[in-house]
Amino acid sequence: MKMRSTLTACFVLFLTAHTPAQQTPQEDTLQVAKNWLSAISKGDRSTLNSIMDSRCIFTTPAGDVLPKERLVPDDPEQAVQQLPAMNLENPTARIYGDTAVVMGPLKSAADPKQILNGTFVFSRIDRVWKLVAVHLSPQK
Repeated sequence: MKMRSTLTACFVLFLTAHTPAQQTPQEDTLQVAKNWLSAISKGDRSTLNSIMDSRCIFTTPAGDVLPKERLVPDDPEQAVQQLPAMNLENPTARIYGDTAVVMGPLKSAADPKQILNGTFVFSRIDRVWKLVAVHLSPQK
């Protein structure tokens, strides 16, 4: 009896050690925000379309509000708007049901002295986090 319990415990430990850990919703949204930053710097239309909701809105550092179609046109003949490569530094993520907000400074990969404040808003649609709004502003 004791040996069976020990074997069962060992088996359970083995399974948990080899089962990939589930990410938290905060980790999921942080990863999606980082994927978006990478894709927008490369002009990766396919990845951007998979991340962004069709109704997504974008506020530029100059204060212009653009719909998704202006950043990622449906017409493949039109170029995707690209941003410089940026890294999301020390972000904060908050989950509110099926809505998530990720905020943090964005440092330019080319010039770490260039910093923007970034706010990303996500909505969970069909169990997938979709980007619905991005707000970038200069850091003072």
